[in-house]
Amino acid sequence: KISYLFNSNVSLSIIYEYKNKENSINNLEQLKQQRLGATFTYSGEKKITINGEYSLYDNAFIGDQLSPVAFQMLEGLQAGKNSTWRLLVQKNLTQYLDLNINYQGRKSDNSQIIHTGNVQLRAFF
Repeated sequence: KISYLFNSNVSLSIIYEYKNKENSINNLEQLKQQRLGATFTYSGEKKITINGEYSLYDNAFIGDQLSPVAFQMLEGLQAGKNSTWRLLVQKNLTQYLDLNINYQGRKSDNSQIIHTGNVQLRAFF
């Protein structure tokens, strides 16, 4: 991971990760996973924070892709190439009220894009 801090409010990171997973029982599944990604963080002066991430995965998987073991080893992704992204926006509305907006997406070679998101309003009392 290489990070660069532009100033006290903005940072950017580039990530490379390699994982080698092997199941030592039953079907002896194997996974060699490479991940290349980027993350950013912005903290505004008006009590707003924005975090984002984009990652590309290359999953070389040997075994039954439809098994629970494969789901666990692949961490919910598919064999082959995958993309994931997320965006989180946090805003302090008042001293006692926060608003969080969270969006996530993922795409694999053999599936359509999956979008998920939520909005949370938190009150402190």
